[in-house]
Amino acid sequence: MVGRFILRCVLLGLPALAIPLAYLLLLRDTVPAPRITNNIALNEKLAFVREHFADGVDVLAVGSSMTLNNLASAGVVAHFGTERYVNAAAWGLGAAELPVLGTLLTDHLRPHTVLVATNLMDFRSAGRQLGTDSAAMAHFMDGEPLWMSYLRYWDAPYLLRQAEANRIRFHDPGNYEYLGFDAHGGATLDVPADRIDRTRFNETPPGAGQLDDARYAALAHFAGWLKQRGVRLVVVQCAYRDGLRTPALDTLQRTHVDRLRTMLEPLGHTVIDGNAHRWPDALYVDGSHLGRAGAAQFTDICLPPRGAGGR
Repeated sequence: MVGRFILRCVLLGLPALAIPLAYLLLLRDTVPAPRITNNIALNEKLAFVREHFADGVDVLAVGSSMTLNNLASAGVVAHFGTERYVNAAAWGLGAAELPVLGTLLTDHLRPHTVLVATNLMDFRSAGRQLGTDSAAMAHFMDGEPLWMSYLRYWDAPYLLRQAEANRIRFHDPGNYEYLGFDAHGGATLDVPADRIDRTRFNETPPGAGQLDDARYAALAHFAGWLKQRGVRLVVVQCAYRDGLRTPALDTLQRTHVDRLRTMLEPLGHTVIDGNAHRWPDALYVDGSHLGRAGAAQFTDICLPPRGAGGR
């Protein structure tokens, strides 16, 4: 009787499982990565790194959308002289996540250099923080079978919802959530002028009172950890578009960069200040994110190719 009851329950439940599975099969090219963390972009990036860089890298880029969107992969490869480069950054992250995510990826990929493109917003006290289980990320990166990860983190509504959204995210560089990674994991934006979000374009940069000492401490902790392991850290400070730059903002940026240099340079790390140059509004898709042409120009100036001042 009990066995018959269980069989009946299973048979009754099959349609409920079959319908979402059939729909996901139709959308198989945009099915999201397993829900390892609460960050959609990071889940996709972890799956990308796991699939394409199992043998490790020479150069690892981590951080927020500043790293994801503002670094042109071709320029980074030309600067460091290696194809063994991955951009493992994701939107929604910041300086606070580096001690967890940065250390996990560095341990897993064994780079000689870690690259972080950053901005004042990565140090805002009001910025989002990644609530996640580092053990879950490590377990996934260590090669748990993909089907098992989907079962472990099964969430049919999430998978269906994100599979639909990814039809745009994976293919439209004019979408601010673009996740169409290039061969190295970069995702430069290409937003047509008529689709630029004016609220984002005119968003005021954070003020001094909005910056969080704990986030500076997080970066310092990560930098010290890298020093102990003989890994070089290169931090590139991104600039806001010229139309948002004021004397007060330029002063704050100088103070911020000086603080980074005081923390990092005694450890043998490098800080590159993009604010030393002017960045016309036409290069941007919002106040701080560069478009594709802007990202290429920014990367070539801040990380010049070998033989042209590159290292």
